Amino acid sequence: MPMRQLPLNTWLVIDQKSQAHAMLVSQHTTQRDAETARDKRNKGLAEPHYRACIVLEPITQRMGGLQASTSSARAA
Repeated sequence: MPMRQLPLNTWLVIDQKSQAHAMLVSQHTTQRDAETARDKRNKGLAEPHYRACIVLEPITQRMGGLQASTSSARAA
């Protein structure tokens, strides 16, 4: 999913098996919910690859700074 399409200020669980590839797995309203979902998915894996994170809107984007990567046409 392109970064510009990720929901802002929403907790996400991503499947990140490598540095170059990440896939959105689920969205959550709270950090606790996202971390619980992440922990359930990672349980029993030899090496955890599910991550909980949040995408924040860069303040400089609203202040006339350089365009943020979450608003650009680049793919993640």
